[in-house]
Amino acid sequence: MKHPFLTALIVATSVVSATHASAQSTWPERTVKIVVPYPAGPGPADTIARILGEKLAKQLGQPFVVENKPGASGNISTEYAVRSPADGYTLLLGAIGPMAINPNIFKSLSFDVSKDLQPVSFVGTENFVLVTGTSTGVTSLKDLVVRAKEKPDAFSYGSSGVGSGTHLAGELFQRAAGIRLLHVPYRGGTSVINDVLAGTIPLNFTSAPLAAIHQKSGKLNVLAVTSNVRTTLLPDAPTMSEAGYPEAQFTSWYGFFVPAQTPKPIVDRIHSQINLALEDPDARKRIADIGLTLRPMTIDGFKSFVKDETARIQGLVRSANITAE
Repeated sequence: MKHPFLTALIVATSVVSATHASAQSTWPERTVKIVVPYPAGPGPADTIARILGEKLAKQLGQPFVVENKPGASGNISTEYAVRSPADGYTLLLGAIGPMAINPNIFKSLSFDVSKDLQPVSFVGTENFVLVTGTSTGVTSLKDLVVRAKEKPDAFSYGSSGVGSGTHLAGELFQRAAGIRLLHVPYRGGTSVINDVLAGTIPLNFTSAPLAAIHQKSGKLNVLAVTSNVRTTLLPDAPTMSEAGYPEAQFTSWYGFFVPAQTPKPIVDRIHSQINLALEDPDARKRIADIGLTLRPMTIDGFKSFVKDETARIQGLVRSANITAE
């Protein structure tokens, strides 16, 4: 009786293996959607999705269509991805906000990103840059800290919203420097930088490309970047560590996710194809031009990274009593 059972088991195992191999080798057989949690435009998420969508379509011979689903701090797009079929035809370009910050500040989400989504491919990190309008007369981080200590709450900083990366960067900096800054949340980053340029608000944590543009025009003073290495877009700007505040390091990041039950062979193929696209010289240059530092990771490495980031942000959110509800 053992032999027929073993034969059936071998046959069943072979069928499953063949099915998985077939799924990996044939994906994609139709259009793949790349869901982006932010509006279409010059922002890093939309730009990354379109650059890599173009490269993936060329590599795999199928269309990769970007679908922008902004709203609710990225929760709308995240829930859409969670509810999508786990077949590899819906990719979510996740970011630090929806993936690591929102689970800590929204108390009534209808999904759990740690259980409902599978990290696939990490793309890279983005520095924030602390800038001030030239009308403030502040020309260095040291100068800012001295003035802020002399007059607590005299300086405010704008962010792109409560719980945003720019909000948390400001919280980290003022704790590291031992100063108090007034947080002013805006509905998006464009409005903040316009007010800084106009002298309406003195400080903002913004992107390196945007800071570089306005620094060249003489309208902004760049004080520091929030990563542990300088950015090539602003080579003279010191890092927070160089300025004496290593605890103020904070970077945003982007990576691809799929629904949690997506078959492993398809996950592996998506991972390998995205990594291949990221090796393309044209893709690398275009992504670097928007201020991102590419950081390839294994799937397991990306999983651990997201887990660690979520835990790190949880500590900051709790100590600062940040909530979005």
